[in-house]
Amino acid sequence: MPRVSEQHLAARRRQILDAAVALFSERGFARTSMNDVVRESGLSMGAVYRYFPSKVDLVIAAGEGHGGEVDGEFPAERARDLLARLAQERGPEGDHARFSVQVWGEAAVEPELAAKVVPVHQRLEEHLAQLLRAEAGPDEQRDHDAVAQVALAAVIGLAALVAAGVPVDEERFVAALTDLVETPLRS
Repeated sequence: MPRVSEQHLAARRRQILDAAVALFSERGFARTSMNDVVRESGLSMGAVYRYFPSKVDLVIAAGEGHGGEVDGEFPAERARDLLARLAQERGPEGDHARFSVQVWGEAAVEPELAAKVVPVHQRLEEHLAQLLRAEAGPDEQRDHDAVAQVALAAVIGLAALVAAGVPVDEERFVAALTDLVETPLRS
């Protein structure tokens, strides 16, 4: 029996993830079953479960990489560039925004998902705080951890607005958020 190539395996995994994200964005997590994902992907039930033993595993995999990590490392970038990238990463017709909001909503009631999502968010928050500290002036006194937390909460809020269809000027949002993040606090 011929051995299946890594490229073939990666393509099958991507096929499943693409089907799942499309369904999650259109229907939500609760109204999307693993059977729906199997049908949408065009693969067998066994193939889908081989890659993703549960819907939580599928959700986690679908969200991987959206913080910018590659092999566990963040790219070298400025804080403002990270925030702009996160704010603008919404996909066609707001698909990523809807997906992101659903992840946070489901994590609020699904401990298994929260246990996986929260550490990913915390790594991103710590990364942003480190960028802010590195860019700070020598006399700047501010709580970079709190600023990073507020900035990422604003980006999640932006996703909620976009997902609900609220018109948002992303350029102005990013400019205002950057101003808030980069303006030294007054004593």
